[in-house]
Amino acid sequence: MRFASIFPLLLSILVVDVAAAAAPRPNQLFNPQGNLKFDADVVDSDLRNDSHVFGGNVKVTQGVTFIEADRATASKLQSPRSNWTFDRGVHIQTADADLKSNTATADFVDGKIGTAVAKGTPAFFEQRRGADGKLVRGRAGVIDYDVSKGVVRLSDNVWFSYAGNEFRGNVVVYNIRDERVTVNPAGEKGRVNITIKPSTADKKPAAPAGSGDGA
Repeated sequence: MRFASIFPLLLSILVVDVAAAAAPRPNQLFNPQGNLKFDADVVDSDLRNDSHVFGGNVKVTQGVTFIEADRATASKLQSPRSNWTFDRGVHIQTADADLKSNTATADFVDGKIGTAVAKGTPAFFEQRRGADGKLVRGRAGVIDYDVSKGVVRLSDNVWFSYAGNEFRGNVVVYNIRDERVTVNPAGEKGRVNITIKPSTADKKPAAPAGSGDGA
């Protein structure tokens, strides 16, 4: 059975708010703590098998969290754990982080995004609203984001920067909330390279050449 054939209007745009249609069970994907909404140009759904294809300007939104892509597929939407795949122009944003990549997969657990794995050439990460305005960002072939724990794991040609200080290694693990970084955690091989940007807060500007204190 195809969704488009049942609801022709969904060929132009889809906005699903299941909570408005029925009171969800506590363990459903669509929970009262934050309605999950979808937008897309075209939707093709196999209702019997609970599998769905979203095409064109896809956006999945829940509260302040959203995922955008050109195309997405999803399965098990009516179960406590649903699986998503996003392709082309992927943009993931939560209250803590901003990721951009070529492709991504995501798991929604009990109505909330649990983990997301972004892949690109490279994929990009940036912390939102870092403490004291510090800019925190990174890039890697693979970025594994545990949204519930606030932990980002970067692997495959990693570059990571915290307030101008650079960290390079096979794997970089960054705790967004604690602002802790681990390069090449236990079990990882290879050298770690760190470049620290000198502080300029207490430095005075150099005096012009030829100047002196005497008259």
